[in-house]
Amino acid sequence: MIAPAVFWPTVLGAGFLLAGILTYRRDLMAGTSRGMFGVVTLGPVFMAAALAAFAGEHFTAARSLAQLVPKWMPAHLFIAYFVGVAHLAAALSFVARRYVRWSALCLALMFSLFVLLMDLPGTLRHPSTLLNWSLTARETTFAFGALALFVTDIRSRRPSNSGPANMVASITRVWIAFVLVFYGFEHLLHPQYSPGVPDSTVTASWVPLPHALALITGVFLMACGIALMLDKFAVSAGAMAGLLMALLTAFLYLPNYFLARSVPQYVNALNFIFDTLLFSGTLFVITRVILDSEPQPAAISHSAY
Repeated sequence: MIAPAVFWPTVLGAGFLLAGILTYRRDLMAGTSRGMFGVVTLGPVFMAAALAAFAGEHFTAARSLAQLVPKWMPAHLFIAYFVGVAHLAAALSFVARRYVRWSALCLALMFSLFVLLMDLPGTLRHPSTLLNWSLTARETTFAFGALALFVTDIRSRRPSNSGPANMVASITRVWIAFVLVFYGFEHLLHPQYSPGVPDSTVTASWVPLPHALALITGVFLMACGIALMLDKFAVSAGAMAGLLMALLTAFLYLPNYFLARSVPQYVNALNFIFDTLLFSGTLFVITRVILDSEPQPAAISHSAY
């Protein structure tokens, strides 16, 4: 019998991924016909799949996750379940393509609260630990990604009012450029750890040349971060960084799931799969808002997410 902590995140994550691909298939086909930028239309789909999987984790491991809630806050267990419900609601909104702006705005607020109430205080207590800064940067990036999705939905409905949207696109672009350079630098410092979104887990033993893979990933991320600051290459850099994260999800972390032999190994594999997929989707959504703010010949159609 499959443990609930494995079954529900797997079913919800895979189910929402397949459902999202179906609901966004026309956008994907239309975008792909105009070049590589079509892949960025899958940003909300990847985000929805990851959020659904994390909702399953909150429902099945609420008591352990409740311990992460700041001690001064009441109703720790309720908050853990509430976050799971919020993740699932946002995932359903993105896949169904209904009320996206409000779901995205609430999601941005939630990730911002994670940063302000948990990640940043922990990082400031241990500022010398580089991976703590990595976690804070990751959660902040997720908040910016949700905000970018909100802006994209607003702009699709009110194209004439693009001033605030362009400002958000500029700020988000600078932030993600900084994060990619920072993550690339971390890979160069710690090539023994799993590539993609920096973590303290050593790369799986079956992966050939793990240090070389981490170093190549680090250089690639730094190059994409630098290119994001250049108008000519910004969209390509964002799309390629997101594609790299998607490829790492499919060819590095998904096999770990099928090689797992215990519940902790399955849970660890699921966390890597959907963390990396969420970062990929976030990069795609941010790339989309940059693309919409800087019209280019290869731009995809302005259909709403």
